[in-house]
Amino acid sequence: MDRAALGFTFEGKRIAPEMYGDDYVSEFEHILKTYAAKATNILEWGAGLTTQILMQHGAALPGFSRLLTMDNNQQYLRAVFGSKPPNFAVGVAVDLIGLRTRGQDDQSLNYTTYPLSTGRRFDFILIDGRRRLECAFIAAMLSHASTTIVLHDFRRVRYQPITALFEEVEAGNQFRVLKPRADVLAALAPSVPGIMKIMSDARARIPNR
Repeated sequence: MDRAALGFTFEGKRIAPEMYGDDYVSEFEHILKTYAAKATNILEWGAGLTTQILMQHGAALPGFSRLLTMDNNQQYLRAVFGSKPPNFAVGVAVDLIGLRTRGQDDQSLNYTTYPLSTGRRFDFILIDGRRRLECAFIAAMLSHASTTIVLHDFRRVRYQPITALFEEVEAGNQFRVLKPRADVLAALAPSVPGIMKIMSDARARIPNR
């Protein structure tokens, strides 16, 4: 891990690892080495320093396919990615809510639902942005039996309903490592392909920012 390369500037403010505590980078690095050593597809909700760490991690993995990072701010996403991101890294900025139209004819996706439009299952999912409970629900649809889900700032009381979908594997100071509950995956399995098809068909109508 090249820690010296971590950090970016947004709106005149330098964002650096030390802002998040001494264990932020080391704990996330441990999680990647332990649970994402063979990952080929990674999803991240909420761009930031973890995005840069994930790009370094993916670059070191043979056969790594895709890092998809979701955010709701295009300028912030560009600051995080820098001028020369690796080819496997894709940053997508989508509105948190989607189009504001009257009635029920809204065909747009939003920040949480966009990943369903890719048709991919992910090996490693980081939830570290807005609308975390919504993201957790979508993450369950995007998971397979061996998917690792990681939640940042997990001790906040409002995030505890996530445990209805996932079982705890490991809890550190900053991150909680989870795995999908088998009964949840089984319950979702019949519906997910159809939902992904609906999302894929709507993808061209997404209002990018």
